[in-house]
Amino acid sequence: MVSDKFAENGDLGQDADVPDATTGLTLRHRTAMIRTWDLVRPDMKTHGVNFFLEMFRRQPVLQTRFKGFAGKSEDELKNSRRLAAHGSTVMLAINNLVENLDDLDTLVDLLKTTGDNHFRRGVPKGDFELLAPILVDFLRINLGNAWSPVADEAWTQALKVINSVIFTAYDNPQNP
Repeated sequence: MVSDKFAENGDLGQDADVPDATTGLTLRHRTAMIRTWDLVRPDMKTHGVNFFLEMFRRQPVLQTRFKGFAGKSEDELKNSRRLAAHGSTVMLAINNLVENLDDLDTLVDLLKTTGDNHFRRGVPKGDFELLAPILVDFLRINLGNAWSPVADEAWTQALKVINSVIFTAYDNPQNP
């Protein structure tokens, strides 16, 4: 994992702000993503439920995409084992992405699989564009003082790249 390469004092060296040619993420960005995600990781189940609740509040159309969640109240969703399971699955998927920031081949495979799976389920491509700013805001709000302008920039850039790779699966679907 990337975080093992860093000194505790935060000195990332002279290449800290050199963007990766493929992702545009710098070492400073990747470090910020890992450090902020490290705060989410211990309670991914709760964060997953809360992320979905926030997502449904901000973009109610997204709730209609889920048969098991459509028409349910926020109180019903808060106590839904099904939402807890799906929220955990999504948080684990994000965790896998963060853990593979330095392994672009694996990262691309994970993202293409995500795109293929959602394409086959009929999830509109635009839903991913709706999710990105919600996730950044969710992290910003929930991480408080641990959030920084670098983290904001990093997650925003990463989600643009993530969406572009996911969209390749929509544009070039694989046969099931």
